[in-house]
Amino acid sequence: MWTTLKPWQLGQLQRLAELDPERVETLLNSLWKTYPELLGDLALMATDRGELSVSQAAEIMGVSIEEIVARRQALRGSPPIVAAIVVDQGKSVARLVGQVPVWEVIREYRKLGGAERLREAFPGLSEVELASALRYAQEHPAEIEAQIEEYESLVTRRRGESFGYDRQAS
Repeated sequence: MWTTLKPWQLGQLQRLAELDPERVETLLNSLWKTYPELLGDLALMATDRGELSVSQAAEIMGVSIEEIVARRQALRGSPPIVAAIVVDQGKSVARLVGQVPVWEVIREYRKLGGAERLREAFPGLSEVELASALRYAQEHPAEIEAQIEEYESLVTRRRGESFGYDRQAS
């Protein structure tokens, strides 16, 4: 028997989920088995409504955060968001909207060893912004590497100067 979807049916399914969650879980697992891509589509849509985080959707779907960001953009029909490029002291530096340089995010990512701890290091950035930084760095590795090396060289020079090394006689 085929029936058309009616609003009351969804309401009653939600009620049934409250009264008999195991029955609805069985029903949903049958649905996911028949339409395996549907769970992923629903997870992506849930991220748009704030019902799931990007990392939760990535875990459900068994893919990276970057993949979730790309799939969300494809679902919306728009190009993926990447870090904005701004000019800083005469040279291009990739920065996120919040003015955090992409190289800084990548340097921290390497130190921490993963995306999970990166969120703690940059609490002011969303998961989408962090994923955008990681994606930008993948697409522009030489640029990001040069900026990290320049920063680390500067830090090394300053440390040397503060300890009396690298001083030249006047």
